[in-house]
Amino acid sequence: MDNYIKKWFDILNGMSNDNTYKLAWGRAIIEAIVFNEGSIIDDHYRIHFDRISMHILKYYWNQSFFFNLKQSARQSNPPVVVQLTDTLIDYYKSKVSNIPVWFDKVKSTINNEILQNKVHQISTVLTQNVSWRFLKIEDETVEIYVLNNKERYIELSLEDVESIKSYHEILIQLFNYKWAQLLEKYNIQPRIVSKIKGSSDNQLKRNNLSKYKDILLLLYKDEIKDFYTDETLNFEDISIDHFIPWSYMYSDDLWNLVITSKSRNSSKSNRPPTKEYIQKLEERNRKLLEVIQDSNHKAELMESLEHHYITKFYQSLIS
Repeated sequence: MDNYIKKWFDILNGMSNDNTYKLAWGRAIIEAIVFNEGSIIDDHYRIHFDRISMHILKYYWNQSFFFNLKQSARQSNPPVVVQLTDTLIDYYKSKVSNIPVWFDKVKSTINNEILQNKVHQISTVLTQNVSWRFLKIEDETVEIYVLNNKERYIELSLEDVESIKSYHEILIQLFNYKWAQLLEKYNIQPRIVSKIKGSSDNQLKRNNLSKYKDILLLLYKDEIKDFYTDETLNFEDISIDHFIPWSYMYSDDLWNLVITSKSRNSSKSNRPPTKEYIQKLEERNRKLLEVIQDSNHKAELMESLEHHYITKFYQSLIS
């Protein structure tokens, strides 16, 4: 293995698993290099903190806005960068919409002065707690870049930059995995690794739910009922909805899918339903368990009922 890349591996392996700042910082450096956001100065590659901070803002924006992922155990006093990100999200909600949008798609629509101020504030946090700590493994300093905290930039040799470009996919996977390990301590949501990757890549891949329609319709012999309103639906008006929003679950689970109207599904967006429907959905799943034949679906429903997935994930969602 490239000796320089091995230093990155050593830092990851020696990193205390209690702070997402270092993971965000390291991943942002890699992205800034891959996207050629630095400058060549005197045979060195210089990356300004504000470039790194913009990536970090993206990670936290997407993880908070789309997935409501908690970054620490201190919910009443979250990390400063998370607080700064949340204030920018609140600003966007007040000016535009509550519907989650990837950061890269909206950053050009946010008042530039407000955006740059947030980025600069994040850079200040990085100078205080992150940029120099990232290089530390216990009492040893691992030199993977030259740090200038006063001028707010790091420098790497051109050779080391090429090494990062060659190994960036492996490094990013390791950072995502380490980040997911940490967030599993503070979140009970499923598929944390996929969410971390999705929040970095600005990707949400949703599957077609039509294959579940016939299964859910087994409960309706005469009239098809809207799960939420009990109103009768025409077959052409049927829509499959995630009871607990897909953006939270990041998966299509039969026990979490219900029949509703197309208009209600559209208006519901990412908002969770009210608590009163939890017992109703559990009862629906018991009835569905009696009529389906597929062994995999039966096992999935039984597991969800035995472990009270609906209640657990719902409580985590609204807490």
